[in-house]
Amino acid sequence: MRRLSLAIIFSTLLVSATEVASLAQADKPGAADIRRAQATPSGQDKIAQSSESIKGRVIGEEGRPVAGAEIIAVPVDIASYRQRILAFFFKRPVSDADGKFELTGLQAGAYTILASAEGYLLSDSDSKKIRRPGESVTLTLVKPGVITGKVTNSLDNPVVGVVVRAIKVREADNKPIRLRGEMFSEFTDSMNSLLGPFETDDRGIYRIYGLAPGYYQVAAGGRSRQGLVLSGADITGVGPYDGDAPTYYPSSTLPTAGEVAVRAGDEVANVDIRYRDNRGHSVSGTVSGSKGSEQGMISVVLTRATSGVVEKTIDDVIVSVKEKGFAFDAVLDGEYFVTAMDSNSTMDGGAGLNVSVSPSRPVTVSGADVTGVELALEPLGSIAGRALIEPVSAAQKAECKATRPPRLEEVVISARGEVNKKPEDQFPLLGSMFEDTSPNEKGEFTVGFLRSGVHRLALQLPVDSLYIRTVTLPPLTPDGKPVDAMKSGVTLKTGDKMKGLVVTLSEGAAGLRGKVVTGRENKPPSTKTRVHLVPTEPEAADNVLRYFEAEVTTDGDFTLTNIAPGKYRLLARELSDQELTEADHKPLAWDAGGRTSLRFEGEASKKTIELSQCQRVTDFFVSYTPLIKPSKRPAKSSD
Repeated sequence: MRRLSLAIIFSTLLVSATEVASLAQADKPGAADIRRAQATPSGQDKIAQSSESIKGRVIGEEGRPVAGAEIIAVPVDIASYRQRILAFFFKRPVSDADGKFELTGLQAGAYTILASAEGYLLSDSDSKKIRRPGESVTLTLVKPGVITGKVTNSLDNPVVGVVVRAIKVREADNKPIRLRGEMFSEFTDSMNSLLGPFETDDRGIYRIYGLAPGYYQVAAGGRSRQGLVLSGADITGVGPYDGDAPTYYPSSTLPTAGEVAVRAGDEVANVDIRYRDNRGHSVSGTVSGSKGSEQGMISVVLTRATSGVVEKTIDDVIVSVKEKGFAFDAVLDGEYFVTAMDSNSTMDGGAGLNVSVSPSRPVTVSGADVTGVELALEPLGSIAGRALIEPVSAAQKAECKATRPPRLEEVVISARGEVNKKPEDQFPLLGSMFEDTSPNEKGEFTVGFLRSGVHRLALQLPVDSLYIRTVTLPPLTPDGKPVDAMKSGVTLKTGDKMKGLVVTLSEGAAGLRGKVVTGRENKPPSTKTRVHLVPTEPEAADNVLRYFEAEVTTDGDFTLTNIAPGKYRLLARELSDQELTEADHKPLAWDAGGRTSLRFEGEASKKTIELSQCQRVTDFFVSYTPLIKPSKRPAKSSD
């Protein structure tokens, strides 16, 4: 998976050898150097001069400063700013003896700030946060985990030189695996993988380091990577165990594999494997439908059907004809999906991403080879539009007392599928590398890498004074009204490039902070709970943008921001079993049945609040009586 990520990143960003060499040979980082490296003759890669900066500090265990940590500012809209990304990658500032750093010369926008240092990993929460110029940030680095053990055969002799892998199957919070960070976290993971592969020594002992917290399966045997496939033939070297299917700890096939829990900084020892002679079977087929050049590059991935965990990859399938074969060897019995991606994509001048992905094909390996798997590449879609800020009057603006004027370039926009992703849809880097985007100074934006289906926009606003007023598509008829894209969603067919979406933001948002209490002693809820704001006005019943929700902390606190002024009912709901385990939560109000349920529960709660423009309520108490926890979300109904 890591080599796959590396191949896709470079091919998608269209990095030429000249660009890489010129940037890598630079002497020392500096704002002026970065701005010069960023400048290009035309298009959106042309970066305006700017003196804005982000200051911060890097800390480790117990809040101690980390000196010498390299810092990268990755713009959310990476599709439009390739040169800027490359400049920051090859010219990285480092933290000083106190852990402090400053990123200068930043253009207005939204960024992910990443830090790396030898022997550390960036905390998962920090790798996902959005930062903006003018902010001060604190980045936390944690010690990675280690798994070590011994591999022996049936005679208790050491197995020497066998590849051992740690496969992450769940996060530390017991939820499904998720990509650790944004695009450059993936790049860093790819580079770190070059330190491997991890193999046993002459005593049969192995040591796998650099592991993020989570739950892992450990496997010995097989190739360290699938390698290069040219005209259907693997041209990489052959090792003594390359043809073996993996043996999972302690001495198992995939269905009975044990798991190893790894915490930050832990070294888990004695994860010993008794090696078995697992020959496995092959999965083979063809890839067709590439829209790229005559020498395009295809990546093929074999993932586990139940979890989306990547089992095997073939990274560099050289396509010199319209149809090309692929083959995975030494695959254990089990249920899988096979997916292909055309990674020889081009940036459409910032207006879209030309990438093709095949529908995932289910494969069952049961005592025999699987042949004839046909993967037909299909182009991904995109949604393009513009955002605008509807200002309030001068008198209202004075009353609102905004700390700083909002900027369109700092708004973060995502397109999220109406339903939760299935394991077969979780192709590496899709929904991660280009998950978010930001408008340019004119408010224009494009969200790409979208599969067919129904999508809704999710926005992260840069200041509390803004709220989302409307999200609309052009009228269906010449004399019709704009279509409410939040109620209906945006329906994309394969390869659709939807245009004309308009996001209208307004100043004057309200805010609400409070506490949920239970029982006579006013204790916080003992179970995971969310609070919901439900509009009381009948005409707003199906206005998705008038529904708000937030999780309640263990202390019972909640915070709701960027609220449209109006009258609301507030209610608390325990999370269902499904909601507790889902990795990609969708707002309940996205579904018509969910809105009906919320209105019904809101009327029963009788807890009403009216929020005026720019009002901030900070001490609102919600008394909640725990109910029988629902086992499922409300049944989905059509609009």
